[in-house]
Amino acid sequence: MKLRLSLFLLTALSLFALRGVAHPLDEVKVHISGSASANSLIFKIGEEKGFYKEDALTVLSITATSQAGIQGLLAGSFDFSQILGQSSAFILRGAPLKIVMVFDTRPLFWLFGKKGIKTLQDLKGGKLVGVSSLGASTDQMTRELLARNGIDPRRDVVIQGTGTGAVRLAALLSGALDAAIVNPSERIITRKNGLHELIFYGDQLETVAGGVSVREKVLTEKSEFVRRFLRGTLRAFLWFRSNENEAVDLMAKDFKIPRDDALEIYKATLRVFTRDGTTPVDSQERIIAFQKKQLKVEKDVAPEQVYDFRIVRSLMGEMKK
Repeated sequence: MKLRLSLFLLTALSLFALRGVAHPLDEVKVHISGSASANSLIFKIGEEKGFYKEDALTVLSITATSQAGIQGLLAGSFDFSQILGQSSAFILRGAPLKIVMVFDTRPLFWLFGKKGIKTLQDLKGGKLVGVSSLGASTDQMTRELLARNGIDPRRDVVIQGTGTGAVRLAALLSGALDAAIVNPSERIITRKNGLHELIFYGDQLETVAGGVSVREKVLTEKSEFVRRFLRGTLRAFLWFRSNENEAVDLMAKDFKIPRDDALEIYKATLRVFTRDGTTPVDSQERIIAFQKKQLKVEKDVAPEQVYDFRIVRSLMGEMKK
């Protein structure tokens, strides 16, 4: 009898102890650009609001250049990447990746010139133009815009991959670059330093820059892992869209800028953000056509070879119930 009682007590104590033990969270490594942007902030929101934790995930946002990050994604060093321009460029060349969520449909970038450069035409004569890396979306978009405005991107200017936004901004402010592509927070700094805005990319182009890309093998073999991550990311994305005051406060704190500047960035961001993390097929086709032209890809590429929104659409359906 005493033996049975002892075993019962031991079992009960063991169960009680197990309840107090926190289960370990699965770690997710996400490649981000390093620039202060809402695209990168989405993952931080997911962490801070506990959206990922509710799916037993902890997300590490790791900065790397566009090309190095996608190479790391392909090698398995990253689970996901935020950088869609370079992801799709790799896909068009045959890399086994898929874009599974899209944050924006128009580029929220501007081209600014250093002091003395006041118009696009001032760049002619071999001026140095900074983008993130050659072949990245910032490179493709800049070449297209220059060509549309009468500047040959191969003869009239020298386009250089100069790394993350912080590096480009420092080079622009110092005069090492004659012009550079900047995001919303960098735009505020350039304007305060008296530099000239040459063009807004979103007025003339349709493309995708931020979102989620993943290896096809991970999407196929670890679909539940991908689903858990996308659930948290989608919740963070929708929270950002619908909570202006809190989102602006978070941006001001994270970007270390005045609240008025953060509000300006927030409103500009909503102009280009998608409603539900996807983009329609006709938009996908236009973006693919644009990238094929820039990358000189001749083969046919169907939208389903680049994009796969099945999980995000399924999650949106669940959230609406």
